[in-house]
Amino acid sequence: MGSLAVVRDIRSPRSVDTPAAAADYQQDLLAEYVLARSAHGVTDATVRGDLAAVEEFLTWAGCWAWEVTSRHGDRFLAEAQRGKAVKTRQVKAARIAGFYRFLEIRYQGEIHALTRHVVASPIDAVNRPTNGGEFAVRLPPSVGELVGFFARWRDGLDEARKWRTAARNYAMARLIGEVGLRAAELCGLCLDDLHFDHGTLGKIHVRLGKGARGSGPRERLVPMLGDARPLLVWWVGEVRGGFGDDFDRPRAPLFPSERGGPADDDAFRQALAAAAAQHLRGSVRILSPHVLRHACASRLYGEGLGLAAVQQLLGHRWLTTTMRYVHVSAETLEAEYAAAAARAGARFTGR
Repeated sequence: MGSLAVVRDIRSPRSVDTPAAAADYQQDLLAEYVLARSAHGVTDATVRGDLAAVEEFLTWAGCWAWEVTSRHGDRFLAEAQRGKAVKTRQVKAARIAGFYRFLEIRYQGEIHALTRHVVASPIDAVNRPTNGGEFAVRLPPSVGELVGFFARWRDGLDEARKWRTAARNYAMARLIGEVGLRAAELCGLCLDDLHFDHGTLGKIHVRLGKGARGSGPRERLVPMLGDARPLLVWWVGEVRGGFGDDFDRPRAPLFPSERGGPADDDAFRQALAAAAAQHLRGSVRILSPHVLRHACASRLYGEGLGLAAVQQLLGHRWLTTTMRYVHVSAETLEAEYAAAAARAGARFTGR
């Protein structure tokens, strides 16, 4: 972004008569987009991500920004992004579309006058990646199906080629099922984040909680609900030492990898998917850390934990986000949500 720090005044003469002039003009458009995003209040990290996605696309397209067509968008998403995670493709498509929306709003007339091209977004309703993100319904396995799944997985640990790694993946998955941590939060836990003597149940200090819109990590304390405490006692007391005698080292990872350092969340996701394919029975056969979070939220709510408490446990900023995680009857959920809204309203009015 340092090369974009100096931006020519928008009233400066423009030209695309030569490749060098066209390159300068395109660089000016990118620079002004960065300034506009910054003025909007977007964090530097998000701006860098936006710019990287746009530059990646333009480099791949091999033409100027105003010469791009929807066919370039089709091929970029189908070819250059093949094999990438759905969320990655969605984010890149949204960032590219955002840049072209900026061009259409502010510079469409000028671009046409200079280049005779009508600038249009290469990302449209036809090729935009289908939303499989946070608004998709993720129906989790039932409580009984998960109980059977974890029982079969643990019974099969003795047959695993790498027992310690298999036991680690099992413990990580069980912990998500009990208290709903995210995979990245789980991999970021350290031994000194466990506080067995804090409160009646003990607490887990989640230091790397997901922040909202680039606000940075949001810490929270998560109680060791359900079987989380005996699970962690087993893991720390009987298994964790096999990965190394580093219990006294500050910030030693709770779930280490075989090569040192914390476990990799992608490797854990793959291990969980493989375990589900082998041990999970029932209508839901594909399991991810996120689906386990949904299962945890649904189970705890069904056991009587209030919606606001589930929200705090999962680290959600908005109650409406938590509502999408809880899979119970619509009538029950609406009644709980209405009660929570009434309590919030009463606090606001001082009644």
